[in-house]
Amino acid sequence: MTEELDFLYHLDRGSAERARENEVAIGPVEPTGPFIVAYADSESVHEVTLRRDGDDWHGDCWTLHESGERHERCKGLTYSDGPCAHLFAVRQAVASDDRDDVAVRDAAEERADHHVECALADGGRRRLQ
Repeated sequence: MTEELDFLYHLDRGSAERARENEVAIGPVEPTGPFIVAYADSESVHEVTLRRDGDDWHGDCWTLHESGERHERCKGLTYSDGPCAHLFAVRQAVASDDRDDVAVRDAAEERADHHVECALADGGRRRLQ
């Protein structure tokens, strides 16, 4: 995984604009990723991993061989200081009400759920409001 991705800071940059303005196909390999991403105007197919930890986002992007194996890290991510267009496309799909097939893990929610489960397993009671 890359270090923290700052989508808001780079929102007015080229990668975000490409994600907004170009036709893109996103297909989840598993329910919470990785995701296969392909732009209609590109011959390359990419594999994107993206996860949340509260308000922080982390991810990575790789170009794929025709066989589906990772070829190299995405040039848009490697040669810029922000998220590539493929990461932006998945991030937009996560936020979209129209895309319920694209979701990412949230580590902060998983930690909270784990603590609730531990409390219940230890005999604690759930209080309904």
